[in-house]
Amino acid sequence: MAAEVVLGEQGPAARMDEIARRAGVGVGTVYRHFATKEALYAAIVSTRVDLLLQEAARLRASAEPQTAFFTFFTQIVSDAARKKALTDALQGAGVDLKAEQTGQRTRMRDALADLLDGAQRVGAVRPDIGLPEILALLRGASMAAETGEYSGPVLDRAVAVLFDGLRPAAASGEGR
Repeated sequence: MAAEVVLGEQGPAARMDEIARRAGVGVGTVYRHFATKEALYAAIVSTRVDLLLQEAARLRASAEPQTAFFTFFTQIVSDAARKKALTDALQGAGVDLKAEQTGQRTRMRDALADLLDGAQRVGAVRPDIGLPEILALLRGASMAAETGEYSGPVLDRAVAVLFDGLRPAAASGEGR
């Protein structure tokens, strides 16, 4: 989406006329669909969350439970860096993103809980790990990704270490 690209390049100072130009439409068209830049950004964030939720459902239906869980976790962390500019723009404009996305947050928690449960049923994740721990770990890993301070390989290794801690002792290589 053109708005996401422009926001990624220009940050919160991105202008609606530039977004329209990149999208190949008139600025009036953009304003007819989104009364403000903040409404456009909120729609982008909402669409990104919906896409993640669709991916969770796809993984749940088509992948082994452990693959589904770890793949989804990784995708959330990867998406965090891209979502950062959007959330910064919304917060700077005084938009309460948490209030705007209450239903999506509930569905995201439910999707994560379901994927976690599946991974635990097959012994891929320690049974003493609950959703609160997963949410805390996701938040930390996502914040690391958002900063952009860590190269892809460093972040990948950090997530791999995190995953080793989630796995039961025998699966993570302990006790060998």
